[in-house]
Amino acid sequence: MRRVSTELKVGVFALVVLSVLSYMTFKVSGKDWLRKEGYTVYVYFSNISGLDEKTKIKVAGVDAGVIDKVTLEGNRVRLTLRIYPEIRLYGDAVASIKTSGLLGDKYLDIRPGRGEAELKEGDMIRNVHEPMDIDDMIYRLASVSDSFQTLTKNINDVLGTEETKQALKETANNLARLTENLNNAITVNDKRLRETLEGINTLTASINRLVEDNRNEISATVSNLKEVTAEAPAMVRELEAASQELKDLLKENRPKIAKLMEKTDRTMSSVQKVAEKIEKGEGTIGKLVTDERLYESVNKAAKGIENTISRIERFRTIISFQGEYLMRTGDGKGYFDLTLMPRPDKYYILGVVDDPLGSVTTTKTFTSINGVTTFEEEEVIERKIEFTAQFARRFKDSALRIGLKENTIGLGFDQFLMNDRMKLSADIWDFDNEEEGAGNPHLKLGMDYYLFKNLFVSAGADNLLNSRWRGVYLGGGIRFEDEDFKYLFGSLPSLSVR
Repeated sequence: MRRVSTELKVGVFALVVLSVLSYMTFKVSGKDWLRKEGYTVYVYFSNISGLDEKTKIKVAGVDAGVIDKVTLEGNRVRLTLRIYPEIRLYGDAVASIKTSGLLGDKYLDIRPGRGEAELKEGDMIRNVHEPMDIDDMIYRLASVSDSFQTLTKNINDVLGTEETKQALKETANNLARLTENLNNAITVNDKRLRETLEGINTLTASINRLVEDNRNEISATVSNLKEVTAEAPAMVRELEAASQELKDLLKENRPKIAKLMEKTDRTMSSVQKVAEKIEKGEGTIGKLVTDERLYESVNKAAKGIENTISRIERFRTIISFQGEYLMRTGDGKGYFDLTLMPRPDKYYILGVVDDPLGSVTTTKTFTSINGVTTFEEEEVIERKIEFTAQFARRFKDSALRIGLKENTIGLGFDQFLMNDRMKLSADIWDFDNEEEGAGNPHLKLGMDYYLFKNLFVSAGADNLLNSRWRGVYLGGGIRFEDEDFKYLFGSLPSLSVR
């Protein structure tokens, strides 16, 4: 194998060192080793303060491009920026000149923005933060320093004399004596001051509690005082007018008033005599007043009237209209119920039902053709009006019902929830299977939910024990009590009949 000569090794090493030095030279000088393509945008500054061509552009501290060209246009400097293609700038981007570290190189910093349209080739960055001129800042600081020197000299001229110093010493001594006297006075009267402050705090707390407890009354009183104050002049005038009219009336009717007083005296004498006779038990009225049996009879009659009135007041009447849509048959079913409730735990339900399956009739038609007999069945369904009359007894949140249900004997159970806003119901009737095609009693499970006081929606399953008519229903209704009718009838306008 041929050995590599020493001259070749030295030459290769020299080329490598030269390449590394070239790369570092371009890197330190800011020259692009490999020029990246991108798009060009522009920005204007009043003073670029040390920026130059090939200066780096950074976004969030990351290299984002370079300054391609610096041009002076009038009193402003135009910078041509080449932005790397992967960097996105927007219309609200902001450009500013910053320094790397305290004494580092300057570079152009760009905040890309986000809220407006994206910048394209040839667009301009309109938002800039101008750099502060260090020389101008130093000049202003020098001016401030001169002002401080002048102020210090003036103070020294005022306070530097012996008379001023002596006056300041006397003032300080007087303040020290005043402070000592105040301290002695506070020390001597400390207990009294604390007691006084505690009393003031207690009084303030009592007044606060009084105001808080009677805030509404105080507000109402103030409002009434304002109203009375506003109406006071008119009231005074009215009182003056009424007083004058009363004086005139008394002056005109003085003789009549005197005669009336005489008659009143005679009448009072007669009344006194009658009262004395009644007190002694004389006459019919006297016997009635002094007889205890009459008092007992009147007391019993009053109690009977009171019981009757209280029963009438407790009696409630409820009227409800309800409609249901039967999914299985595609028909609607209507209910009208009148509930009479003499007591909260006992009530009667009277209702009328418009049943779409009230009557189901099946007819068979026989036909003979060439000795072959065939028959056809036709089912006719008619609506029917049916009646309900049930007695119900409630135990807390549960109720049992029994009686007539859609023309047959039936039972029912209700469970009330959410302060009677929701009701779960179960009804079973038609134990004799009188409905067409029913092999079992009619069982219905449902739920009523009150959206408002008088409006409710309902849903459930109907005729669960008979597969032929079994299905789901949806519906709703309205419900009125006697108090609602009183309000409705009371708000209707009255009509005069002639």
